[in-house]
Amino acid sequence: MVYRKAWEVQYQRDRARGQTRYVDAKPTRSRLAELTAAHVPVRALGRACGLSDTGVKAILAGTSTQVQQETATRVARICLRDIYSDQATGHVPKIGAVRRVHALMAMGWSHHQLEAAGVPNTARLLSGPGHLVTVERWREVCEVYDRLSMTPGPSPETRGWARTRGYAPPLAWDDDSIDDPTALPHGELSKGRGADVIDMVAVRRTLDGDPRGPGLTAREKTLAVGALAARGASDPQIADRLGVSDRTVLRWRQREGIPTRHAGAPVPDLQWQAAVGATRLRSTRDASPSFSSATGASRPLAR
Repeated sequence: MVYRKAWEVQYQRDRARGQTRYVDAKPTRSRLAELTAAHVPVRALGRACGLSDTGVKAILAGTSTQVQQETATRVARICLRDIYSDQATGHVPKIGAVRRVHALMAMGWSHHQLEAAGVPNTARLLSGPGHLVTVERWREVCEVYDRLSMTPGPSPETRGWARTRGYAPPLAWDDDSIDDPTALPHGELSKGRGADVIDMVAVRRTLDGDPRGPGLTAREKTLAVGALAARGASDPQIADRLGVSDRTVLRWRQREGIPTRHAGAPVPDLQWQAAVGATRLRSTRDASPSFSSATGASRPLAR
């Protein structure tokens, strides 16, 4: 009797089902480039993504044109918080910690109250020199933010002052983007170009189980959350499908007024598209039919 390794058996099974183990490296390269642009060291990036330093550099340089499907999925789902959480010591960009403090102040939590809650010397964090903080300091802020961000603070004066300064509240941030220096709070996204462009094909793929949720825009993710919630999916199930945390899904629900579907309620098919309004479909290279949210009619995609 010939014994074969488990990976070889699985490879034969995948091959029989027509599943490939390798995919185009371009989406993975793009995501790794975004993370390095956010000042993530290659070593930390490799550790979080399960790759060697050499492997990360090869993908970024374009010498690796294909990556394993498992690697592509892992990289697509990784966020800065995941990377920083795995970092034992050292420094990380402080922008995420600053945004969290700003968000808590927008909820009515004063400097004194935040210090009592476990974030010492918040004023120095906001106004101190440099763009880095220790990872221990970053964790302190995250722990307090996770604990208080869904609870209104007791200081209306702080809330009003934060409003005059334009501080974005927790509902304006997603957990997977608040540490990204290129991210904008949701109130600002509508001011950008392309805010009214929806790729319904990408959303549909996500609903059907394609692990590309992190590649969706903020508006597309909101539509996906609404559709999955209408199908009866729980917050953990939605979070797993989109590659975000349960808390992020809860914030999306609260921000957009997305209810949980009650047992026995009808499951809509394309009715959730009405929430898009009169939008234009973003051009894609996919050959599948898409839908115009303005008319509900199917039409081929632009090439």
